[in-house]
Amino acid sequence: MPKVKKPKKPTLDFKTLGHNNSLVTVPPFKLQNVVSTFSLGCKGLNLHKIALDYKCMEFNPQNFAAATMRTIEPRTTALAFASGNMVVTGSKSTMEARLAARKYVRIFQNLGIPVMFKNFEIQNVVASANAGFPIKLKDIADKFGLYVSYTPDLFPGLIFRSINPKLVFLIFRSGKIVITGARNVNDIKMTYGSLYRNILVNFRDEKGAPTSSSQYRNLLRSQRDTSEL
Repeated sequence: MPKVKKPKKPTLDFKTLGHNNSLVTVPPFKLQNVVSTFSLGCKGLNLHKIALDYKCMEFNPQNFAAATMRTIEPRTTALAFASGNMVVTGSKSTMEARLAARKYVRIFQNLGIPVMFKNFEIQNVVASANAGFPIKLKDIADKFGLYVSYTPDLFPGLIFRSINPKLVFLIFRSGKIVITGARNVNDIKMTYGSLYRNILVNFRDEKGAPTSSSQYRNLLRSQRDTSEL
C-alpha cells in the first residue's frame, strides 16, 4: 500500500503571532545553561596519554568515549573527543561559553599540544522564567493541541513547541517556565515575550487558585469524573 502522508501541521509562527497586550510587562527570563561546540583543529588527540601525563582531564574509555575537563571561572564542564571536537556545558551566557572554549584551547596549548580554536557554535540555550501566576494548562492544551503535549498523570508540566523559531517551553501550573532548544538569546526573548503576552496572560487562573501540580491534577480528575456522571 502506498504511504499516506500525514497532514502538514499548520505553522504557529511566534514572529507573526500578534502583539496583543503590548503594554503588558513581561517578567524577565534567566539563562541557566549554554551548550556550545568547537573544534581543536587537530587530526586527533591521544586522550589516554594526555590524561596520564597531565592530569588535566578524567578519561575512562570503558564508560565513555570522551574525556571530561573543567574550568572554575567560568564554571563549566567540557567533553573532549579523540577527533578533536569538544562540547562545553554550564555557561551562563554565550560570552561565557566562548570564553570557556578558548580557555580549554589554552590548556592544551600550554601543554605543548598543537591545537587551535575553530568552528565555535552555540547548540542550545536553556533559560527559565516565572509568569507569576497559576496557569490553566488544560485550557492551553485544548486550544493549542497540535503544538502541545500535556499528560499530567505522567509529567506535571505542559510541553509547548513553537515552530518559528523552534523552541520548547515546559510550562508548569505554578507559572514557572523552562525554555530550551534556542540557538541564540534573541530567539528566547522574542518567543517568550510573544508567548507571555498572547497566550499565558489569556490563560491566567484566578487569584487563590491552587498552584500545586498535584492539586491541579486532582482538580482536573474531579471535573472529568463529574462530567462523566
